[in-house]
Amino acid sequence: MRGLVLAASLTLLAGCSALGPSDRQALVSTCIEKGEAEATCTCVAEALEKNLPPELFKKVAQAAGRDKQDMVEYMSGLPVEDLLAFSAVTNDLEVCGNAAATGG
Repeated sequence: MRGLVLAASLTLLAGCSALGPSDRQALVSTCIEKGEAEATCTCVAEALEKNLPPELFKKVAQAAGRDKQDMVEYMSGLPVEDLLAFSAVTNDLEVCGNAAATGG
């Protein structure tokens, strides 16, 4: 379930180029452009920023929010240590997904 939530959340972030000035805003903007609620997008971006090392968060924001990369392909090219860093995000992403599903 967690892997599915992580993959779905990252896929949401993989759409169009971002208009916002910050890395977090780039992720939120892209997520909203993909049709997700602003609260969900903000939750996901904050979870990534809070739990990932700053340099990895910047890479993800660049790839997802600005470069329009396919996140499945992007993540398949990450070193194992970067992939392991995403394990710290899964609980928060699950909370974001549950809040979106329940409308809260």
